[in-house]
Amino acid sequence: MRPWTLLGLVVLIFAENNSAFKAHDFKTCSQSGFCRRGRALAARARESKDIWESPYSIVANSVTIHPTEATFSAQVRSSLYPDIKFGLELRVHDDGVVRVRMDEIDGLRKRYDEAASWALVSEPSISKTLRWTAGKKDVRTVYGGKKDSEVVVSYKPLRVTLLKNGKEQVVLNAQGLLHMEHFRNKVEAEVKTEESEVEGGEGIQEVMKQENPRAWFEGENEDAYWEESFSTWTDTKPKGDVWAFDCGWILIILISGPESLSLDITFPNHGTVYGIPQHATRLALPTTTGEGALFSDPYRLYNADVFEYLASSPVSLYGSIPIMHAHSTDSTVGIFNAIASETWIDVSHASEKSTETHWISESGILDLFLLPGPSPEDIFKQYSKLTGTPVIPPYWSLGYHQCRWNYINSDDVRTVQKRFDEDDIPLEVLWLDIEYAEEHKYFIWDKKGFPDPVEMITEISALGRKVGLFSHLCDT
Repeated sequence: MRPWTLLGLVVLIFAENNSAFKAHDFKTCSQSGFCRRGRALAARARESKDIWESPYSIVANSVTIHPTEATFSAQVRSSLYPDIKFGLELRVHDDGVVRVRMDEIDGLRKRYDEAASWALVSEPSISKTLRWTAGKKDVRTVYGGKKDSEVVVSYKPLRVTLLKNGKEQVVLNAQGLLHMEHFRNKVEAEVKTEESEVEGGEGIQEVMKQENPRAWFEGENEDAYWEESFSTWTDTKPKGDVWAFDCGWILIILISGPESLSLDITFPNHGTVYGIPQHATRLALPTTTGEGALFSDPYRLYNADVFEYLASSPVSLYGSIPIMHAHSTDSTVGIFNAIASETWIDVSHASEKSTETHWISESGILDLFLLPGPSPEDIFKQYSKLTGTPVIPPYWSLGYHQCRWNYINSDDVRTVQKRFDEDDIPLEVLWLDIEYAEEHKYFIWDKKGFPDPVEMITEISALGRKVGLFSHLCDT
């Protein structure tokens, strides 16, 4: 084949693969209200970098240190909403992992806080030998065999820093992007204007516009606080009760509000990050924001059935695991973010030796595990101690599995199995995609295409093979 012909074939295949991706079926950040709000917050922070400061701070006299465990708790205050209460708790585990939790206290509604209960194999053991020390500006603890690890929690602004040999490894809220949107009441005011007479002219209407003191942080508009649309669908935010009453010249309607969580996680001395599977891109995650960013959208964590995806993209695929490793020539550290809701993650680099990430989640509490490493092996040990290790796979699972969308009837399945035997190709498992199911109702056989499922499976099993049924919910 001539070189130019081969090149043309490659270009054609690449074009076909790209055109097959149905981008309109999957949200981008600009089409997701809470992601738009999070990115807009980051943009305002960049524009006001010299004067920007996080509104969240620890109430110093609320710090409570556990007498026998490496645990402390404190009240967190937001200058945006002084009446809203937040609680912070930090724990240091026996293996040096640091857990950071923050939740709204006595809010309009309870935030979802059960992700860790099903993600962790057991409640981690807290160190009995370490102690936190409270000072005028921070709470800190030093640990490790050589006392070379330290955690510092600054009061104002709230900041959590993990250090190794005096060097910052992981910093939370270094960029001041922490924002836990609290449930709130929607207040819609219909203000009646008044006409006033002016000499020599007709009546004019006077409307008083109230300034928003929180606009510097949250923005001028309540972007998708109460509902948002994608394609032909409109989702409302129905949580909470609704009240309506008339105060004479103001109509007030109360509905519960937004609940997203924004957090920046910085690795000041680690220039490369890995993880947050599953995305079709390089192992070392490319940038999504800042000068020279490879992608224009953040990485999305949201399980999606993307049948035909782009070869290089931050679009979410089948899996979503909120773990990230940061690597340098000196050490490896990591974070595990026990969040269950849809999450978008921006990655940028202020320098070749540092990485900034911004995590924007639709809901939930802050429940973050700092994995100190310092080696990749240590990271995997610390993570697997939290979430468990893989089970030893059965012998048959290590062989060849055949699956294709789609085998439409039992004769089709028998033909495929026969061809494997004719060509002497080893086969352990034959998977059936969704066409086995009646009107795609999973685990209910289609009687027309598969009138004899028991006989079909018996024939396959007689040869030492297994049958797998696939659904969009799970593989069984």
